[in-house]
Amino acid sequence: MHILSEPDVAQIFRSLTREKCHEFIDVLGKALVAMSAESKPNVSESEKLIHQPLRTVFATKANNSCIFMPVSDTVSTAVKVVTVASGGIQGVINVFSPDGRLQGLLAAAEVTAFRTALASMTLFVRCTTLRKENILVLGSGRQAEWHARLALILYPDQIRRVTFVNRGRQRLDELERDVLRGLRQRYPNINFATFAKEGTADYEAKLLRELQACDVIFSCTPSIEPNFSFSALQSAPKQRFISLIGSYKPHMHEIDTETLLSGGGKIYVDSKTACMEESGELNTAKVTENQLIEMGDILGDFSPSQAIDIPKGCNVIYKCVGMGLMDLVVGRKVLDVGSEQGLGTHVDGF
Repeated sequence: MHILSEPDVAQIFRSLTREKCHEFIDVLGKALVAMSAESKPNVSESEKLIHQPLRTVFATKANNSCIFMPVSDTVSTAVKVVTVASGGIQGVINVFSPDGRLQGLLAAAEVTAFRTALASMTLFVRCTTLRKENILVLGSGRQAEWHARLALILYPDQIRRVTFVNRGRQRLDELERDVLRGLRQRYPNINFATFAKEGTADYEAKLLRELQACDVIFSCTPSIEPNFSFSALQSAPKQRFISLIGSYKPHMHEIDTETLLSGGGKIYVDSKTACMEESGELNTAKVTENQLIEMGDILGDFSPSQAIDIPKGCNVIYKCVGMGLMDLVVGRKVLDVGSEQGLGTHVDGF
C-alpha cells in the first residue's frame, strides 16, 4: 500500500510538465469516454463496469458534515471520505484492488481541486481556434488556483495576463502570498492581477473592463446569483471559453441564461444526468438533455489531437459538477506517479 500526504500530492502537481499534464488529461478523458458509453440505454446493468452509488452524507453532534463517496471502474474501487468542519475541509481517497486489498491512500483536498480543473482542460485543449491571452478567474480557492495553474502549464507562450476576482479581500491576499508569488517567478512574462469586490468603489466598472478584455473565464464560485451579465460580455463581442465549476446545487447560479445559451445551443458537460440534477443555471434556463454534450461522447469520437468545431460568433460553455470516477482515475494516477518519484510512504502487509 502506498500513502501520499497533502504535501506529497502538492509536490507532484506543482512539478507537472506539459507532457505529464497531457497524460493526466488523457487518463481522465478515457474515463469520461467509458462512463458515457455505459450510460447508453442499450447497456444493461450486468454489463456495466462503472458504478457510482449516491454519496452518503450525515452530520455529527459536533456539527461536522461527513461525506462518503464510493465508486468503482472494476479495475479499482475507491471511497472518498470528506469531513467539513469549522476549521475547513479534510479528506482522504482510499483506493482498493478488485479483490478488496487497500492499494493506496492519498489526501483528497488537492486531488479534488486538481481533477475538477483537469476536467475543464479536457475541453480547453480542444478549443485550438480560441485566443487564450487574457484569462479571468472568478474565485480564489484551490479550484481557481488549479484552473490557472493548468492553463499556464499547457499554454505558457499564449497567455499574457491572468486576473483573479473575488468577493472578499482576505482570500486574495492569501492567494497572493501562497500562490501568485511563485507563479510570478515561474512566469515572469505574464501579468498577474487581483481585485476584490470588498473595498473597491469602482468594482463594477473594473469587472466590466476585465470581462471585455478576457478570452477565457474560469468561474469557480458557489454563487447564488450570476457573477456577470451577458450584456457585459457583448459590450466587447468575441468568442470566449467559459467554464463553470463552482455551482453545484439547484439554487446556485454563476452565469445568466443568455450567457449559458451563447454557445449556439450547445453546452458541454461532464455528466448529463448530474448536471441536470444539480446545476441551477441549467434548471433556470429549462435546458433539455438534447442541448447537452457529454465530454465522453465527443472524446470517444475524436482523434487525440482533434479540435472541436466552434460556430462563428459562439462561445464555448462547459459545465462540470464533478463525479467520483474523476477522484478514482486521477487518484490512481497520482499514486503511480508518487511511487515512480519516490514520494510518500510504502507499507507492506495490506
